[in-house]
Amino acid sequence: MRTLISQEEIARRLEEVSKLGLKKGFDLSPAHTIITDENGNILYANKAVEAHTSFSPEEIIGKNPGDFWGGNMPRSFYENMWHTIKIEKKPFAGEVQNKKKDGTLYWQELLITPILDEQGEIRFFIGIEPMISEKKKQDQFRDQFISTLGHQTRNPLITIKWILENLLANSELGETERQKLEKIYQENQTLTALVSDLLILSHVENLALSTETIHLDEEITKGIEAVKKKNPNVTLVFENELAPITINAVKSLALQVFLNIIYNAAEHADKEQGKVTVKLQKYEQGFLFSCHNNGEPIPEEMKSKIFTKVISTTGGAGLGLFIVKMICEYFGWKLWFDTGEGGTIFYVQISFPNQ
Repeated sequence: MRTLISQEEIARRLEEVSKLGLKKGFDLSPAHTIITDENGNILYANKAVEAHTSFSPEEIIGKNPGDFWGGNMPRSFYENMWHTIKIEKKPFAGEVQNKKKDGTLYWQELLITPILDEQGEIRFFIGIEPMISEKKKQDQFRDQFISTLGHQTRNPLITIKWILENLLANSELGETERQKLEKIYQENQTLTALVSDLLILSHVENLALSTETIHLDEEITKGIEAVKKKNPNVTLVFENELAPITINAVKSLALQVFLNIIYNAAEHADKEQGKVTVKLQKYEQGFLFSCHNNGEPIPEEMKSKIFTKVISTTGGAGLGLFIVKMICEYFGWKLWFDTGEGGTIFYVQISFPNQ
């Protein structure tokens, strides 16, 4: 049951609020801002509150937000909020759907900070709620777009899989043809898994990514062999100081990082005497993957764009290194590069907790 507050108590507490020296700043703020007592009764509301909710100060002072615009989230949301701000006495942040006086629903970011007295007891709560309805609409559009794009990509990959399985079931295939089809089949499986994991990474499918133990040195060796077949004029060298080495990660995403970098290095190696050197080295916090090619240095004007969506190291459109950066950020891996007259080196630093 909510604790009622008298007009005398409101006046007394408002005097305390004025001593905080915050009211003048909040009056000018475009963000919905309220100050309540320790029970959530509203002592102060700035002009933005009325602009956003259509409730006047006279209607809401002394009462609880839940009686007006609040109370539209699941019960667990409010239980967690009150436990955080009143029991733990910590700030709370979240996204909340509220309701205007005419019943219109809208979204706000919710930031609540407890104000404590000298004894550590709660005297006030300050709640700031910037409007994020447009952001929510944009996020919803983005999620729908990514989901549609992902499903449109996966469907033909599944069709290709069925066709390849039917072809591989043909007993009249020669050994060379069978090996080529099996290679295509495996690459199709890898791409299908990557699309699925990228959808999850984009929070579209709301599922947990499953990690597994990856024998990294073995997978990199396999990847180098595949790169050699596509780039027969490039010499590829693998120097491994850590063999054997394992990490725990989402396999399709992790391998996409290393293989994409190796493929990129081979593609941009010297045209006459191309060479790519891949290394796994130990450092005090974990280990370091590096991949060097002896091609032309990356132009100065392109350095800041290497990991963007619409640029490759040759200036063309591409997503490869953007995907690498996105996956590294997801795993908490450090990614960078050095470039100069001797070529370009991409680095991926992986700390021990990821092993």
